[in-house]
Amino acid sequence: MTAEDYSRPRLLGYPDRLSARQGESIAFFVSAPKGKFSAEVHRLTSVDKREGAGGFKHEVMTSRLSPSYEGAEQKSSIGNYAEFVDPTLPVRGLPFSLTFAFFPTLLPTSEETLISFNGNGRSTAIIISEGIVKLVINGSSIAKIDLKLSKHTWYRGALVVENGAASLKITKLTVLGKAGEFNEAVAPLINGGFFPSGFSGRVTLAAEKGAAAPRNHFTGKIGDVIFAGAAVAAEEIKLILNGVAAESVLGARVTHAWSMGRNTASMVVPNDVSGAPALALFNFPMRAVTGSRWRSSHHHPELVPDQYNAIFFHRDMVAGGDWKPSLELKIESEWRSGVYALRIHDGTDEDWVPFYVRPAAGVRRSKVLFLAPTNTYIAYGNEHRSYIEGEFSMKTGRVQLQDADKYVEAHPEVGLSLYDEHEDGAGVAYVSRLRPLLNFRPFHFNWLTDSYRNFAGDFYLLDWLEHHGIDYDVLTDEDLHVEGLTALKPYNVVITGSHPEYVSERMMDALQEYVDGGGKLMYLGANGFYWATSFHPDFPHVLEVRRGHSGARNYTSLPGEIVHAFTGEQGSLWRHRGRSSHRLTGIGSGAMGWAKAAPYKPSPQAKAAEHAWIFEGVMDDLIGTEGMMLGGAAGDEIDHTDYLDGYGTPPETTVLGTTVGLTNHYQAFIEDLTYVFPGEQGGSENPLVRADMTWLATNGGGAVFSVGSMCWIGCLPINGYKNAVSRVTLNVLNRFIKDR
Repeated sequence: MTAEDYSRPRLLGYPDRLSARQGESIAFFVSAPKGKFSAEVHRLTSVDKREGAGGFKHEVMTSRLSPSYEGAEQKSSIGNYAEFVDPTLPVRGLPFSLTFAFFPTLLPTSEETLISFNGNGRSTAIIISEGIVKLVINGSSIAKIDLKLSKHTWYRGALVVENGAASLKITKLTVLGKAGEFNEAVAPLINGGFFPSGFSGRVTLAAEKGAAAPRNHFTGKIGDVIFAGAAVAAEEIKLILNGVAAESVLGARVTHAWSMGRNTASMVVPNDVSGAPALALFNFPMRAVTGSRWRSSHHHPELVPDQYNAIFFHRDMVAGGDWKPSLELKIESEWRSGVYALRIHDGTDEDWVPFYVRPAAGVRRSKVLFLAPTNTYIAYGNEHRSYIEGEFSMKTGRVQLQDADKYVEAHPEVGLSLYDEHEDGAGVAYVSRLRPLLNFRPFHFNWLTDSYRNFAGDFYLLDWLEHHGIDYDVLTDEDLHVEGLTALKPYNVVITGSHPEYVSERMMDALQEYVDGGGKLMYLGANGFYWATSFHPDFPHVLEVRRGHSGARNYTSLPGEIVHAFTGEQGSLWRHRGRSSHRLTGIGSGAMGWAKAAPYKPSPQAKAAEHAWIFEGVMDDLIGTEGMMLGGAAGDEIDHTDYLDGYGTPPETTVLGTTVGLTNHYQAFIEDLTYVFPGEQGGSENPLVRADMTWLATNGGGAVFSVGSMCWIGCLPINGYKNAVSRVTLNVLNRFIKDR
């Protein structure tokens, strides 16, 4: 794309899955604003175009693709909402009553819809705008309440329609969930009608469903939604608005009710009334969130589902997956396992859409497995953090935005990352891979380090493997989550990428079982196995992460909202679930910084007979003085040993080397700090601010070699692959290949 125009549409694509085996097929979804586009397949082994970095290496594959394809512009829908359709509603008619609760997290200046009844492109809706709650029928406001709405405050409302009039009541709840002042507006119905013309029973929460796409999205929570097929007396309404369960007040008059605090993984909420329609959720609104009845004593939806009877909607959420397929690619049996990209181009733009090829089922082509940290790539996908890091930019002067970063900022339809906040300030908890992820691409420089990082950075490792003629197979995080230990068992050694930060419980279990059972693991990165991550059980393209209240995080979860909706697991750090990465790898996240990376100094234990082979051929006093990522071996995010009671570094771990020379630009992770004093937290002052290279052997014959730095692999190509980092890595890998 041209650097001067980021507003125009461009050629973009994504695959229906990240990996496929030889003989299988992958579908690709392409948005092609100019219409026709061409495509070819490349096997990627290096993506660094910079001088002295080894160059861009790829192989164009023979495939069964057509010479060109007919394309069209496609966009992902923005904003989530809920909907049900009940044809009995217009048949039953009036009288009719509705009670509900809402919790705005933005104070909109334009109209936002809480609940709408839709028909023939028109609607009857309860709307908020500029502090006003109003009932609107076919565009005409008939009842209006001026509340001076507050953010992050619960309100309860009731609508009663009978005898040709509509009564709307709203109250602001106290801290204890009781009704405050009752605000009411009563208005005659226009021509005696309530439902819009053509109403067929379609009712929408958090948006208005017009003739085209949903509009007027609400940002905030909606809960406690109850419909009654009868008028409800004023005294009964007061009881409900004061917190008495509507079902207990209304009894058999209830026609529709949904327990939103139960089965929180599902995007379909069953109706509590037998035979009544379920509530379908679109574009992944957030579940397992506190409702109007939450009183802070319990923090798990399963324990008190009535206190979690709410759904959190955002008008800027993009879940993806709604494009039409453009082409299907057959993975040929002769293609080696590895990282590939579908290059699509139209004469003006191009996009390189990554995917992974695995060996055919039951076939192991190599003794070495590269575990691609694809959850991390997805978590960072389309991050907008670079646009709010002004202080960092002023301190370092190094922030360099790529065209892709600027495009993401201009196009909200490509969605957010786990490192962003929704426009109301709430942290993003769900992300999807079924959308174009513009920084999950070859050649993308990271704004934070001004170097390759994550997906593109991991090619330093793959390029090094190719240079040394070491054959390898690949596996993605999602593959490991689905297949567990079975996927790892055939291999002598598993190598991680530089940043395996986001892992599910099944992934953690599989890696631990692999090592305990005699497998060899090379953890060639840092900040790994850090955030508890869930895959949606029905839609595995969507990941969930709750940041919690500690850890190196970009936001803090709301109270009571750490438990994952998808699985019911506690979110936040693995460390806080007693599964710190120290137990698996010997080291864990300890510090971060983006100044000059530091080298390692071998420890006295490195010279012991049982470990000397690791450093065979290494003559340098310091290991990793030069590198392609921050200029050295230990930088960005770094790990160290920590003998925490019960879940820290195993005592049999050997420290082979430790960094020297880290500056105060490197700071300790917050979860390691219990008190903060001035002048004691930087790299030159705090002994916790370091990276450790370690060796950990298990009783079952397994072993783990860990380097404790995201920058380690950036040293591999230095001096034509002849350097201390390269030699140490090769010594360990060769031993692991032979050992099993």
